[in-house]
Amino acid sequence: MWAIVATAGEVPAPDRDDLRRSLELAAGGRSDRILLATCHRVELYGTGPIPTTALPVLTDSRAVEHLLRVAAGLESAVRGEDEVLHQVRGALAGARLDRRVDGSLVRLFETAIAAGRKSRSGRHAQAPGLADLAVAWLAERFGLAGKPVLVVGAGPVGLALARAVRRHGAELTVASRHGRLVHGVPALDLEQAAHRAPAMAATAVALAGPWAAANQLPPTVDLSSPTAVSPTARARLGPDFLGIDDLFKDGGAAPRGYVELAETVVLSKTAEYLAWSGARV
Repeated sequence: MWAIVATAGEVPAPDRDDLRRSLELAAGGRSDRILLATCHRVELYGTGPIPTTALPVLTDSRAVEHLLRVAAGLESAVRGEDEVLHQVRGALAGARLDRRVDGSLVRLFETAIAAGRKSRSGRHAQAPGLADLAVAWLAERFGLAGKPVLVVGAGPVGLALARAVRRHGAELTVASRHGRLVHGVPALDLEQAAHRAPAMAATAVALAGPWAAANQLPPTVDLSSPTAVSPTARARLGPDFLGIDDLFKDGGAAPRGYVELAETVVLSKTAEYLAWSGARV
């Protein structure tokens, strides 16, 4: 078992996007490889020959423990956040859609998912997600209550941003790539959003691609990976811009007692997987 690992803090977002494409090719429908790609990490897990790479490679127990730590949220910007567990589950489900996946990899991912669930089962408070942290950053610096805020993006992260903006009492406007309804609310298209943005108190962005029309922006958080906001707009904003990798550096705290429990679960489940794997040899 091995894992090729690239995370925020070590590999910047644009390079991770290039890496994701190359590792997708390396996975290439093979039964012995599964790709896990999230906002802050690109990781390829496999059995058999290791592709040639300049990136760190974890092997054997280190690869197993790493995936379990990822699923438990111990490697996240906010330790214990829930989204990464859904992403680990989605990586396995996606791999199984179009091919027969090696049993060792299936068992590894299923063990990681079980570790993630067990780690979270006893907590009394939910860890904030990236959208919560991003909108809290805007609220602390600029105040959002009663002010107009534009959320650009209608995917899962965009919807999480919209919910967070509403919780802070802001007047929400939503934009999407095609300007369709978002949860029953009419959405601007990206060009309309760029025209409206300068009149907003703040903007929160989550797009799968660049927002080319936007150059004059109010204080902005961008959870796109790679960043959707242009270098010109980011330079104009200066300290009033927060990108996805900035959140990896400055994430929030886990719920009380979570880390200790999760680390115990990870060690136990790692030993369980290694015992299962050893018994197959």
